[in-house]
Amino acid sequence: MDPNGVDHLENFVDPFIYGVCAILSMLSVLGILAYSIKLKNHPKASILEKISVSSGIGCLFWITQILFYTSLHFSVSPDVTNLLYLPAFILVIFFLFQFIGSRKAGQTGHSHYAKFCIYLTCALLAADYAGFYPIYKGQMDMNFLLIIICATIMVGIVFSGAQLLFIVLDEESTRSAMYWGLVGSILIGSALSVFPYMVILSVLSVSDQHHPFVLLPYTIGLISMAALEFIPSYYSYRKLNVKKEEYASLYQNNLDAVFTLNTKGIITGCNRAAEILTGYIEKELQGESYLLLGYSEQINSLYVTKAVAGEAFSVDVEIKMKNGNPLTVIASIISITAHGRATGIYVILKDITKIKQAEETIQQLAFYDDLTGLPNQKRFKYLVSQTKIPYTLVSISIVNLQSIEELYGERAAAEVIKAAAEKLKYSMPEGSILGSTDPGIFSLALFGKKPGELNSSYFYALEKPVCYKETFVNITAAAGAAVYPEHSASHEEVFKYASMALNVAKNRSNSKHLTFSNELNEHYHRELYTENELRKAILNEELTVHYQPKFSLETGQYNSAEALVRWIHPELGPVSPAVFIPIAEKTGLIRGLEKFVLRTAFLQMKQWKQIGYPFQRVAVNFSHYHFYDDGIVDTVKEILELTGLDPECAEIEITESAMIENKEETISKLNELKKLGIKISLDDFGTGYSSLSYLQELPIDVLKIDRSFINKINTSKQSNAILSSIIAIAKDLNLEIVAEGVETKEQLEFLEALHCPSIQGFYFSPPLPPSDMAALLTNPIGHK
Repeated sequence: MDPNGVDHLENFVDPFIYGVCAILSMLSVLGILAYSIKLKNHPKASILEKISVSSGIGCLFWITQILFYTSLHFSVSPDVTNLLYLPAFILVIFFLFQFIGSRKAGQTGHSHYAKFCIYLTCALLAADYAGFYPIYKGQMDMNFLLIIICATIMVGIVFSGAQLLFIVLDEESTRSAMYWGLVGSILIGSALSVFPYMVILSVLSVSDQHHPFVLLPYTIGLISMAALEFIPSYYSYRKLNVKKEEYASLYQNNLDAVFTLNTKGIITGCNRAAEILTGYIEKELQGESYLLLGYSEQINSLYVTKAVAGEAFSVDVEIKMKNGNPLTVIASIISITAHGRATGIYVILKDITKIKQAEETIQQLAFYDDLTGLPNQKRFKYLVSQTKIPYTLVSISIVNLQSIEELYGERAAAEVIKAAAEKLKYSMPEGSILGSTDPGIFSLALFGKKPGELNSSYFYALEKPVCYKETFVNITAAAGAAVYPEHSASHEEVFKYASMALNVAKNRSNSKHLTFSNELNEHYHRELYTENELRKAILNEELTVHYQPKFSLETGQYNSAEALVRWIHPELGPVSPAVFIPIAEKTGLIRGLEKFVLRTAFLQMKQWKQIGYPFQRVAVNFSHYHFYDDGIVDTVKEILELTGLDPECAEIEITESAMIENKEETISKLNELKKLGIKISLDDFGTGYSSLSYLQELPIDVLKIDRSFINKINTSKQSNAILSSIIAIAKDLNLEIVAEGVETKEQLEFLEALHCPSIQGFYFSPPLPPSDMAALLTNPIGHK
């Protein structure tokens, strides 16, 4: 050895051991990168785990250093007992992992990055130079130029390596991260493996400093540094191109229309969807103000100002297409920022025309009647309840709507409702609110008016006939009114009171337009109570049937009877049929009621026939509501079969009202009943309209002369002549004749003189329970 230097450079290092050191350096770096990737995915690793991994990798670095020293062919053997700086390696790696664990993806600022790299550079330089000092402290010959070169190369490697590390950590693909991590490990490991040689050459005097071998470590370090510099740039370039392609794909293939604007609100570009949406091509839009899409200048300026200020927002707007058609869109306006300032604006338009139309349809269906277009009950109540102004609420009903539907069909009923709505719109006072609150029921709020001040033209106009398929359909209407706040300060109660008045008005023959009052309230609740009790009475068969016999003047015997229902309530006492029959008709209980009467009367008639009573038939009154029931004929058949009564012993009485409202259906069902053998009688003849024409059209067997004609006997020649003519016409038509309501001897003698065959009335007998009928039939008949 030269006394003034180290051995010749040809014998400077053991190549085999150097190769092992290089591999270990690469593995150490790879270990750091692999665990860093793990920390990225699982940042909550424990301190103990980090210390364990840091210790393992630190030991690997330390072993690499020990092997490096054994590879040197110096005459002076290093004092390895002074190489106890293993904790320094462990601490450096541990703090590295702490930094990586606390870092969020893509969130390393320039200052943070620089501090990290400076710390790592100083740590590595200090570790290498400090490691050599105790070994060669007596032989050091500092070459500051080489030391500066060493530090520069270390800075370059550390900064480039750290950049590569962050790229690996930010890479979404694990496979790609491991690939670039492996490449980085080879390059950083190669650089770290030659760095000790650069340190030795910078602090020791070498005898042949001009030997080419001196440049080799620096060359390897520079090549590694350059490669590490190139990889992040290449990676970033590729990543940038991918992002550009992704952005272009997102921009051009976006299903929504996307416009790019500068900070002054001028269009600089748009995607294909924007061209399709607006009808313009991109060249036509470029350079144009966003006003082109229908904004006002003031609104456009406001939106641009807000976007440039960094505010992102969405607004519903209506734009105009190239062809002038309007289009409802939701515009999402987003600022384009770079380096902390706005460089442009994105405007994303989504066509919501159909959505808006659907919302309007839903709104219409939810709050408006689809038949009339009027506010429905919910909407009407809301509109009215918003006011504190006094108003009169009028509930108007088409009373005979169900009859119209059953007679003419649903479409006819719908046309009647629509026509009624139009009539009410036309005739209602200005400033009123009209709603369709139920099928066939309208509500009218008249502000600042009381019932006495109302012009009822809207009500009477409603009852004008409606033409449907060349047929005039008659409308029967009823109305109930209540006043806010006179009757109640609660809107809900006012609605209830108007409805209550309407329900009472429906059952009135003399007044179809009622205003709520305390008396009406009492009447309503009494009627409601009666309805509930009647329902229970029918269900429990608590009703009874009495029979009023008919007397034959030709045979001098009772020949038939009329069944009349009676009701004795445990609390109300005897309830008049004039009270509960209309309630039964209004509520639909009439069907169950008359089924009970039919069954009871047919069973009684069967018993009378078995006993041998002279009754030929029992008559049961049928409400006109029965003729809207398609199953009425089958019901009569079932009761006849159930009771075993001969159909010829049954008689059905109808009134002219059945003909007025449902002529064709009534005639059809009467013919079916007559085919069974049942007799048909027309009750209360002379009280309706066009009665004489009915005698030709109806398939009737019996004509019952109304008591109004009987009461006028001998009051005038005209009355006597009319009664005489009715009897004569009935005889000419071969109809049986019954004069009802006969109460005096004078009436009886007049009818006998006209040869009226049968008489019914209190002169002979009131309606009797079956138990009293035996005594009547066993007593001889004598004129009073």
